[in-house]
Amino acid sequence: MQMIESVHNPKVKEWVKLQQKKYRQQNQQFIVEGEHLVEEALKAGVVQAVVTTRTSFSTDAPVYVVNEAVLAKLAMTPTHQDIMAICDMVAVAPTQLKRVLLLDAIQDPGNLGTLIRSALAFAVDAVVLGKGTVDVYNEKVLRSTQGAIFHLPVIQADLQMYIPELQAQGIEVIGTSLHHAVDLQSLEGPECWALLLGNEGQGVQQSLLDLTDENIFIEMSSAAESLNVAVAGSIALYQLSVK
Repeated sequence: MQMIESVHNPKVKEWVKLQQKKYRQQNQQFIVEGEHLVEEALKAGVVQAVVTTRTSFSTDAPVYVVNEAVLAKLAMTPTHQDIMAICDMVAVAPTQLKRVLLLDAIQDPGNLGTLIRSALAFAVDAVVLGKGTVDVYNEKVLRSTQGAIFHLPVIQADLQMYIPELQAQGIEVIGTSLHHAVDLQSLEGPECWALLLGNEGQGVQQSLLDLTDENIFIEMSSAAESLNVAVAGSIALYQLSVK
């Protein structure tokens, strides 16, 4: 256990840089805040250091006890908890894919976090983030995942190239669209599938829909105009998982 009492400490200066995406990518590290996320990160074995104001916190990872000023400097939120962790990014390559979630330019952090949670809940093997998708290590995304980020491979790829690779492995790619699509309820669920969800405002790019094997929509009451992408995606993941 080590003590840090100055915001000008070299370690603190390095950790503060992780608030920016370019430094997260450069150092292959990110910060999580709050007891639950720290516990999940420790279970996953990705913690480089625990930073806390608690003098009695014990774990196998290095622990730095800091004052409130240091913690506030590192925190991404005005109201923060008394513990956070510096975590290593771990690129986990899924070995065998049967269920995949493909995300095309999802921009809202809460939507991405919720979809990752749903993917874990419905036994998806990997989540693939296409171009234009919000940074998965964004503090709001991490908080929304509630720790699911540590238990599910999340990778970045060019979907234009990745979709044909999945199809070559016998995985049926199912897009989401209101055009040339079938009702989700009537879809005969394939054994191996990849669900493709699109941007909150524009939906899935047409160039990607041109690659799909089939497209689906969710039948709704005429009183409802549309569903949030995280809600629609969660419904579709559940339906596909039980077919």
